[in-house]
Amino acid sequence: CSKHLSHTSQSPVPASNINMVRSVALLAAFVPSLGMKCPGSPSWVHASAEVEGIAAASCQDVIEEIKARVTGDWHDPHNGGQYSLLNESTLELDLKRVTGNKRFTDKMTFTFSDFQGSRPECGIHACSESQIFSVKDFSTNYCNLRNLYCGTEDGCEPVKHDFKTTEIEVKPSSFAGTDKKACIVTGDVQEVRPMLRATAPNFLGDTVDDTLACISDNCPLDESTLSPSPSCVLGNCTSHLAKCLFSSSCRHGVMCELKCTEPLAKTEDAVHFAGLMECMRVHCPGFPPSKSCAALHCGVEAAECAVHSKCRETLECADACVPGKYTAALAALPHATVV
Repeated sequence: CSKHLSHTSQSPVPASNINMVRSVALLAAFVPSLGMKCPGSPSWVHASAEVEGIAAASCQDVIEEIKARVTGDWHDPHNGGQYSLLNESTLELDLKRVTGNKRFTDKMTFTFSDFQGSRPECGIHACSESQIFSVKDFSTNYCNLRNLYCGTEDGCEPVKHDFKTTEIEVKPSSFAGTDKKACIVTGDVQEVRPMLRATAPNFLGDTVDDTLACISDNCPLDESTLSPSPSCVLGNCTSHLAKCLFSSSCRHGVMCELKCTEPLAKTEDAVHFAGLMECMRVHCPGFPPSKSCAALHCGVEAAECAVHSKCRETLECADACVPGKYTAALAALPHATVV
């Protein structure tokens, strides 16, 4: 009887079942990632992105490739940012990226899980966080991560190892983006800003135009006051600011603007106001911004602001202080019931 049993034929395990078991095993390895390790940020409101993926390579090769891109001569396709390695431990990398214009800094943490099987695979757990007050990041934090593991199949240029990575889950913060097309950008938007400013009509005089353009281009809104940080303004626009002090219209405009935005700070509407201002700064640089540009690129943000009375009122108040600066944003606001 035992001999008969020993020769009993068994049906082969269906390939679909094998794949299911394998998938469960891979997903099980991601259970610890429920507590995704992130670098942290000094700003209480900031953009971020988290990615979980599986690379068709060993973790050794994945780590080698990421380090080669970070520490070598590899060119970041997202507007030429500069990466650096902050810390390295077993199956973990802590990184920093400074934007191509040297104005903004993001930090990243990568942790890895080696999967043992017939072919090498590596689980990637990655998190990127902006280090300043930010709401919309136009996919920057996502691209910070993706551009370090993408391969030739994704349009990227590997240094040591070319492998395919399947993204299992991508979790951006509210209003942050995950547009893959934004990760490979040629040229720097900053290069066109002086040209845009040079062709803009003169509303309040060259002194006011140049001062406001410098502040808008260089300094994001401070999280406490919804105004540019004084240290940022002094550090980047000293000469413009000095000229502004001698212009009564410029002094009045800047001080009046501050009074309009301060009451909005740390309110629910502040997020919508900051999102619209960030969109205008990134997509419609210079002073005064173009109405057609605002309508084309910032319609969604304008609509979000339009339905919140405090956001709309702040725009109207600030536009009365500095004619032209907020006019385009106001024009993009649809007529809607405010709350």
